[in-house]
Amino acid sequence: MRHRRPPRGRQKRPSRSQRAERRRPTAVVRQAERRIEITLPSRTHEPDRVVAHLGPTNSGKTHAALEELAEAGRGVYAGPLRMLAQEAHRRLADRVGAESVGLITGEERVNEHAPILATTVEMAPQRGELLVLDEIQWADDEERGSAWTRLLLAGDFREIRLLGAVDALPLVERAFPEAELRLFERKLPLEFVGERTLRSLGTGTVVVAFSRKAVLALAGEVNRLHPGRVAVLYGAMPLASRREEIDRFLSGAADVCVATDVLGHGVNLPCETLLFAETTKYDGESRRNLLPWEIAQIAGRAGRFGLVERGHVGVLAGLGWGTADPGLVESALEPHVAVGDGLRGYRIVDEARIRPRLSDLGVDDPRDLDAALVAWHRVALREWAFESWLAVESLQPLRARLDAVQKRLRERGRRLGLEDTWTLVNAPVDEDNLELLATLALAIAGDRVARPHLTFLLDTARLRDSSLEEAEQAGREASILRWFALQYPGVGGVTMERAAALEVAAAERVVARLRLEVESPTLGRCRSCGRSTAPWFPLCDRCAGIASRA
Repeated sequence: MRHRRPPRGRQKRPSRSQRAERRRPTAVVRQAERRIEITLPSRTHEPDRVVAHLGPTNSGKTHAALEELAEAGRGVYAGPLRMLAQEAHRRLADRVGAESVGLITGEERVNEHAPILATTVEMAPQRGELLVLDEIQWADDEERGSAWTRLLLAGDFREIRLLGAVDALPLVERAFPEAELRLFERKLPLEFVGERTLRSLGTGTVVVAFSRKAVLALAGEVNRLHPGRVAVLYGAMPLASRREEIDRFLSGAADVCVATDVLGHGVNLPCETLLFAETTKYDGESRRNLLPWEIAQIAGRAGRFGLVERGHVGVLAGLGWGTADPGLVESALEPHVAVGDGLRGYRIVDEARIRPRLSDLGVDDPRDLDAALVAWHRVALREWAFESWLAVESLQPLRARLDAVQKRLRERGRRLGLEDTWTLVNAPVDEDNLELLATLALAIAGDRVARPHLTFLLDTARLRDSSLEEAEQAGREASILRWFALQYPGVGGVTMERAAALEVAAAERVVARLRLEVESPTLGRCRSCGRSTAPWFPLCDRCAGIASRA
């Protein structure tokens, strides 16, 4: 596909990181800028056919694309999350046989030379017969969008299926002006049912809150009415724990599920009724109202096709500490933003983000990487930021990982080569686990101080008496160590078998601790009188007042 520069469109205000990186550069960055060459990935051959499957949740667009992939017999499904890749792998294996389908994520490889592959987007091959690229609107994600963009620009496939919300129509038209459009409608309509109370919760209900503390406190309250029959889902849970809770709900072992907005990110959990316990969330900077597209994405999980005639959406009232605005939820159930061709969505997704490859940076020494990243960002902003459908992805996560790695290496008098440093910089690690990433860098560099720490982390016995938070952290560490074992088998004593064993143990411990937290809740109960209170405060207002006067 040849890169075309479309007419100048609406301009976006640069983000905080973009503004910071556009300030007066140092001499080192100026020098690095001269080595930067902005090049776009490109494909050898244009696809014979591109079809966009656009529609809301529970509309059948993914099912239709997976059927086409199964019939083609060769190709790739690429989704944003490991859980989605695993689900696609399972569905395809049921359809064509396990021997014909492989799974590739950052943490696992199963039958990786099979003719049909289910992958996360970052791990997808760049060429093949048929590409099914799921959740195409993620191309505009500030930190991961580049993985979608590279497949849009350079995925060398004979046919391509682009799956996503109608919101992404402008992006599809910019990337592939000649793409065929297939619109999918929800199989079941959504009905707003207003306010419901805890006592009115029926079987098949999902209640959504927006913090781990709120979910655990709410699950404790629900458990008083449905003892032992509450499932819990939130982002910090290990993947295996999530699967177990999902299975409990789908099998009927749990009547009610209490979840965070992880529900809207690849968790296939259709339900009859979905209630919002809150309609505000903390987004990392401030507490704000949910955006209409966020509400719609979550609410779309309501409705069990084949079991009920419509999905029911409402708010949970009477908690005392949770606040849910019924009007906000009801108004978000109908799309209201014109996206083109007479269609309406919830927002306009018309950009795809991109970040550099190592070959774009013009460096030979890993010590020059940070200056090169800043320089690339500045050059790319000048080239694309206000006149193209390409936008520059935030490089702050990369730079944070690079700083953590290089700082620890300097402290220990060690060095890594350019390729190894770049591999670690692109590791699937968040800011809470940079210390572990630095330890892995020392292991690659051959520093003996890394092995005892990694041996301790891999010891499942340490989870025997761990708290819920400690078990969750162990699950995150296990995922990182699985990734590391695939890149550097056996280095630092890290093997896939040991990392997988840690992941299983962490998931089991999380489920066990969850049962205790839900059945004997401490969050959401005043430590003094035992009355219901906001889960982020240890005392209710009455007892807090008494304590302050004492």
